[in-house]
Amino acid sequence: MIQFLLKLLGVKIEGAQEVSAVTFQLRHSSWLGWMVFIGLLLCVFTWWVYRYMGGHKGLTAPRRRFLTALRILLFMLLLFILLRPVFSFTVENRLRRSLVVLVDKSMSMLIEDSRLDEQDIKRAAIAKGIIKTLDQSLDQQQSTGVQHLPRTEIVKSVFENKDLDLIDTLKKRYDVEYMVFDRDIRPASEEQALVKPPLGDDASEATAIGDAVRDVLNRKRGQPVAGVLLVTDGANNNGSEPLDAANAAGADHMPLYIYGVGITSPRDIIVDSVFTPDVAFINDEVPVTVRVRAQGLKGQKGHLTLKLDDKEVASKDLDFNDDGEQAVPLTFTPDKAGVFNLVANIPPRDDETVKDNNTATQRLRVIDSKIKVLFIEQAPRWEFRFVQAALMRDRRVDAKFILLQADPALSQGTDSPYLAKFPPTKEALFKYDLVVIGDVDPKVFTPEQMDGLNEFVSKFGGAVAFIAGQQYDPNAYAGTPFEKLLPVEIDPTAVHRGTIERPTSLVLTALGRTSPMLRLSPNEEENANIWHSFPPVQWINRVTRAKPGAQVLLEDGDPLKATRFGKMPALALQQYGVGQVLYFGTDNTWRWRQESGIAYYPLLWGQIVQRMALAHLLGGSKRTQLSVDKQHYATGERVTVFARLYDQAFQPVKQSSVNGSYTVQTAPGQPPSPIQRVQLRPLPDQPGMYRGDFVAVTAGNYKFSVESDAQTTLDFEVAKPRFELGETAMNELLLKEMARVSGGAFFREEDLATLTQKLSQKDERISRNIDADIWSSPFYFALVALVAIMEWVFRKRYELK
Repeated sequence: MIQFLLKLLGVKIEGAQEVSAVTFQLRHSSWLGWMVFIGLLLCVFTWWVYRYMGGHKGLTAPRRRFLTALRILLFMLLLFILLRPVFSFTVENRLRRSLVVLVDKSMSMLIEDSRLDEQDIKRAAIAKGIIKTLDQSLDQQQSTGVQHLPRTEIVKSVFENKDLDLIDTLKKRYDVEYMVFDRDIRPASEEQALVKPPLGDDASEATAIGDAVRDVLNRKRGQPVAGVLLVTDGANNNGSEPLDAANAAGADHMPLYIYGVGITSPRDIIVDSVFTPDVAFINDEVPVTVRVRAQGLKGQKGHLTLKLDDKEVASKDLDFNDDGEQAVPLTFTPDKAGVFNLVANIPPRDDETVKDNNTATQRLRVIDSKIKVLFIEQAPRWEFRFVQAALMRDRRVDAKFILLQADPALSQGTDSPYLAKFPPTKEALFKYDLVVIGDVDPKVFTPEQMDGLNEFVSKFGGAVAFIAGQQYDPNAYAGTPFEKLLPVEIDPTAVHRGTIERPTSLVLTALGRTSPMLRLSPNEEENANIWHSFPPVQWINRVTRAKPGAQVLLEDGDPLKATRFGKMPALALQQYGVGQVLYFGTDNTWRWRQESGIAYYPLLWGQIVQRMALAHLLGGSKRTQLSVDKQHYATGERVTVFARLYDQAFQPVKQSSVNGSYTVQTAPGQPPSPIQRVQLRPLPDQPGMYRGDFVAVTAGNYKFSVESDAQTTLDFEVAKPRFELGETAMNELLLKEMARVSGGAFFREEDLATLTQKLSQKDERISRNIDADIWSSPFYFALVALVAIMEWVFRKRYELK
């Protein structure tokens, strides 16, 4: 109707324009009263004139009334022109924008889902065009035909589906651009993005959804973009967080319309990880935790085996009760030293979606020696007694004790763990891996002994741990060589003797939550709960702050005790020269032995001792220390290598750069790869510290060294990303949340018919008004002329002048 009216009024609009509103206006509305008055006069005049002609022989009463009406209508049309009537049309232009179709081409998209749920089978049938809605039924042959389609085939079928007609519909409204991604993002043709599947051997095992979305945002920022149509299963194992990228998309007004591919509950057993210490001791029981997940296998069973290289060392039968994760504890006792692969495996089932994720591997080094610990204490306080008991029961530890206020005869018994005095020579001292100093009066140490301990740590890679006390440690060490060793700054105003502090809880810091020596459970949440369950300590030493470069692992949870530098450090660790120094700010950890804590107390101190002593025990170079930012990497990740280097005089190296290199062994028994060079640059304000990085392209065991000390090597592992096939279910929760925070929508196959409608709700429109003057339009001129001609014709017919 509106289009017809526009044509009558001679108004033309373009095809991309739509009329959203029509209003009628009188430009000279102030004349309306006069026009009504004049119109009434003209009506009376016309009526009088035709009545005066009533005696005409050919003018009957009906004819007179008809001619009167025509004359009045003509006068009204002419008077209406004086009011300047117009139609005002509100016309909207839909801004034509681009739509980015971003398609996941990683290895997980090659998964052939085993569809057992009726809804999942129908979704595949909708993709193939067999049915249109979930309410329709399928026969047995149709169900069988779509039960094992790979995800790439589902995507291909959806975009070739004539009933959905997605691509042609989108092309009519948007400029469609195609991109594909796995670890990286790249432009693609329509065929490459929607039809052509990734080749099996060339498909990337890494998926970086967050990076792909951010790349699109960077490329399209400032351009008119309707949104991003993201086609993925939600598997993400590389790059930035997808949710962060989705939030950024929402902030840039670039909503994500996400088509989730795959099924949410495939049948699958996933051996996720093996958790065990990196170093174990020969003939010592090694605890191992294997994290296993099962999907869609409630009520089923599995058999978990643990192998040390090719030798089975433990096994356990498992019951799968739900789709959650279970931590399976195992133990074994290694009987020989060396470096081994600890392999956990559950044989795959015939009905599993993926059979390549049933194994997890962890490198384990087994050594044939004991940690040598020297514990020096003034008096047998409670902390000393319980730590001593834990060390004496630990078969990995060979501990000796100096108790200054004990009976001298205590050290004279057969096989006594007590020593009568401090080691008389540096050679005797340097045989120990860790020296623990309790609440000891610094006056009992000679200057030579203090200097010897300083040299033991700084030049020979030993470790020292200070356990604070209320009499001497650490406040009495101000101005002594021990003050340089401490990872904290002594508070000169702190006075502890005879004071009573209120109970306080020690809280893990962010670094503490990731520290292996404070991990009392392989599960991060369980570990946090264990630390939270420990009873408060009655006393904590007051210090000013941690020294620059020290790592604070535990802190006083009481905000009232915080200084201007933050909360009070309770456990701090720092590198001192080539060695390590630990500070524990309380002697009340023995209180944690209450209830369930009795099992964690020896575990905690055993891990602290092992963590501090291993570097010296393993005999690493005292002049060259190599480390990486992570112990395990996935292919494609950037490896950052740190080197702390000292010259022959144990002074920090001051070169402008250091050359390093690495080789890769891709499989046991295979020769290493050719040497790859890496250049390391010095870190500012850290003398002797260098950093370099490279991308780990190949999976395998890496061996890194620096040119100045090729004998000292750093070993670490790079594995293929496991999340691609380690998480076979579509991550529906993640994809829905990404769509929500970006302002877009999430779709399954049954929802795709509404995609264009969802997109059009966010279309940008530009409005403008078009005024069509009725009085000057061809239609109005024709109407006036028609009325005038009709009156003239009928007057002639009725023989009037």
